[in-house]
Amino acid sequence: AAAVRKACEGVDTVFHTAVANWEANMPRNIYEEVNVTGTQIIIDTCLQLGIPRLVYASTIDVVADGKTAFTLADESVPYPAGVRKMNAYAYTKMIGELAILKANGPKLSTCSLRLAGMYGPGDKCHLPNVIKNAKSGLNIRVGNGKAQFSHLFSGNGAHSLIAAAEHLRPDSPVAGQIYFVTDYDTGNFFDFMNLFLEKLGVPKPKISIPYGLAYPLAWLVERFSSTSNFNRFSLYCTCKDQTFVHDKATRDFGYQPIFTLEEAINITMEWLK
Repeated sequence: AAAVRKACEGVDTVFHTAVANWEANMPRNIYEEVNVTGTQIIIDTCLQLGIPRLVYASTIDVVADGKTAFTLADESVPYPAGVRKMNAYAYTKMIGELAILKANGPKLSTCSLRLAGMYGPGDKCHLPNVIKNAKSGLNIRVGNGKAQFSHLFSGNGAHSLIAAAEHLRPDSPVAGQIYFVTDYDTGNFFDFMNLFLEKLGVPKPKISIPYGLAYPLAWLVERFSSTSNFNRFSLYCTCKDQTFVHDKATRDFGYQPIFTLEEAINITMEWLK
């Protein structure tokens, strides 16, 4: 709390992007401490210091339940039931988002941006894992290749946070609201990642496992290894449609991607190299 207070002194807007992201070997208590307790500390600090604006970087995973496919879904989709047992990251981000929305009021205007699957310079999650697997002996893909996924270049994600903050005040339509943020460039997760593997000269997956076979295998892996990236939630995210629209963000604070897909890939490739 003391570190947060020191960081927030003298500012008029807080962008809450700190997160305990999903990692196979992350202890569950870390998700709780960062994504739930940490979020409440930030809310309390904003109120104590009289900071008028708080923008929360949420995730599309807050609506993921491990079974439902989303095809160009909007903010009307409900929070899921049962996600707590399957994925501590998604569950604690959902609890954090609820706290942010509850905090909205005359003294503190808040909003939550549900960012799609992000990539770009500094990526520690998506691309590094794909490249690591591609270079290993377990270079496989799962599903039938038809599932679509919403991606988001980090530069467009940052732009959305700033645009939301610029429109965030007590009497604005942004206050107390949730928004999906995407690039609108959807595609199969593995096909999209293959674009980077090709440019890096890394072998693309040649073996494919059907979702119906991979799911029980992942269940078995989870029983014996809690640190494996091969798990039911990751299969769900890559084998079921996970696409969303940002129409509401466009309407309320004018969000549109400012980087094209080609620009985003080129910038990311420069970083990867």
